[in-house]
Amino acid sequence: MGISKFDKCVVIEETIIKGRIEQFYKIISETVDKPDLDKMIFATLHNIAFCDYLLGKEVKDNKRLHSLLDVVNKRRKTDYQLSDFHISF
Repeated sequence: MGISKFDKCVVIEETIIKGRIEQFYKIISETVDKPDLDKMIFATLHNIAFCDYLLGKEVKDNKRLHSLLDVVNKRRKTDYQLSDFHISF
């Protein structure tokens, strides 16, 4: 992974995180119609939100994640909202 430690600091490499986000979106698109994967899909959606958080993006402004949630909600008959994936420390 693209994380390095420098005297009590953590450096996160943006290109690595963006690549990981793309992998997560691919996982969702490949599994959204498969049965019995609700927990994995929910966890993957959280991973996307967390990676965006690491990059300094607000979940409420993530239009791509919002569109993906619409697709997941329609196909899996769920009711996920962007607020379900809000992360703050």
